[in-house]
Amino acid sequence: MNFRDLEYLVAVADLGHFGQAAAHCHVSQSALSLQLQKLEAELGVQLIERTSRRVVVAPAGHSLVERARGILRARQELLDDAALEGGQMPATIALGLIPTIAPYQIGPMLRAMRQTYPGTTLRIIEDITQNLVQATARGELDAAIIATDTDDSLIAETPLGEDELLLAVARAHPLARKAQVEAKELQHETMLLLKDGHCLNDQAVNFCSANRVGAASVSIAASIESLKSMIGAGMGVTLIPRMAVDGLPPDKCLVFLPLKPSPSRTIRVITRKTSRLGPRLADALKMAMAKESAGCVDETVGSRKLPRKVRPKTPAS
Repeated sequence: MNFRDLEYLVAVADLGHFGQAAAHCHVSQSALSLQLQKLEAELGVQLIERTSRRVVVAPAGHSLVERARGILRARQELLDDAALEGGQMPATIALGLIPTIAPYQIGPMLRAMRQTYPGTTLRIIEDITQNLVQATARGELDAAIIATDTDDSLIAETPLGEDELLLAVARAHPLARKAQVEAKELQHETMLLLKDGHCLNDQAVNFCSANRVGAASVSIAASIESLKSMIGAGMGVTLIPRMAVDGLPPDKCLVFLPLKPSPSRTIRVITRKTSRLGPRLADALKMAMAKESAGCVDETVGSRKLPRKVRPKTPAS
């Protein structure tokens, strides 16, 4: 038995297909199948049920698959800790990002990591918060960047900073002439939201509920860019993260306005509690955000200039 055998087993369990598992592990299907047969013979138990249509984990194999996940996770953490002890980062980091952060931070993060840790490769996975938390807890991701807290007992959080939420309105909207909008001025507005499952949806709903604003809330869009297009067409108003505005050319159709009270979201890195990667990775990502912010040209929001994309959290004195 070796680690590769366990990797093959977990891949087949996850993908339910020998061909896909072999491609994922970069081996031939026949080699993967042969190794799994040898593993079953060594353990004396059937792990995989093979039929003409599908591949499933045998009843006796479920607990062994989970044990295999734990062994592989512990091995990776051992390798990561060895790199961290030497002042380096792991050779590969699987990093998850939510869709309302990924388009605006992937570039800066990749550039900064290449400059600071040239021996480290970031493998980026974009998904909604719930899936990223689960994947991080299972060891499928080394870390993830999300914008809501989590109560998963296996997860540790390291704050990166605050990201202000701005009101997006069409340039023809009466509010577009204001420098700042008070929440009470939105009582009769239609608030367009991202689809359920996006944390920005929850944050917008919470703001509306806390301030009793919005004549109607409609969960309709799959991305921030879709929201922008709908708002530009006069369908309503919405909340947009500042990082989705800063450093970009002025929008021809939209105006982004600060709100009073000012809502924001906390950007954070999550890792497993057993991993030592979190604080080191958070420091590297803070550096990436700071470098990118310093290189961005300020654009205007209402009559005010935009500050940096994310205000990094500073340690308490």
